Amino acid sequence: MKPLVLVSLALVVLGGCGGESPSLPTPPLATPSPDSRLVVVPGAATGPTAIAFVSAEPSPGAALTGCGPGAAGCRGRLRMAFRLMPTGTGSVLWVRVFLHASSKRACFVATGEPLALRAGEARMVEVVFTEYDACATPFEIATMAAVVEGTVEVGSRQEWAVHYSFMP
Repeated sequence: MKPLVLVSLALVVLGGCGGESPSLPTPPLATPSPDSRLVVVPGAATGPTAIAFVSAEPSPGAALTGCGPGAAGCRGRLRMAFRLMPTGTGSVLWVRVFLHASSKRACFVATGEPLALRAGEARMVEVVFTEYDACATPFEIATMAAVVEGTVEVGSRQEWAVHYSFMP
């Protein structure tokens, strides 16, 4: 009888080898994900001109310190570049970019110069955030919107999720 018990036990043990055990699920592989504060994520867009974020100095995710009690203390410390790709031809009065705090208040605004766009020809626009609202520090920027204000052939808007911290 002992050999029969040993054979049965061996079959049970061997039956579990080589296959996946339903009681022990395979652990998921850890996949690194980018820090969402360091990326600019496109959102809603309207109009015939595609507006693409190109770069910023300092980079998204940065904490700007030494602003004092409000946004005025960090005026001019942030600059960005955008690429405009129009499908139509027309005049642009300005490109205006807004940085919105988590509260939805536009704490900083940058305005670019007038320009002309031609269908299919990309144009680079650089802006510096010199206009500000009375946002008390500390505050977090959560979204950004760029508006191409011009003729109906080129007028457009693009939104993004972006993160900046402004500190006293």
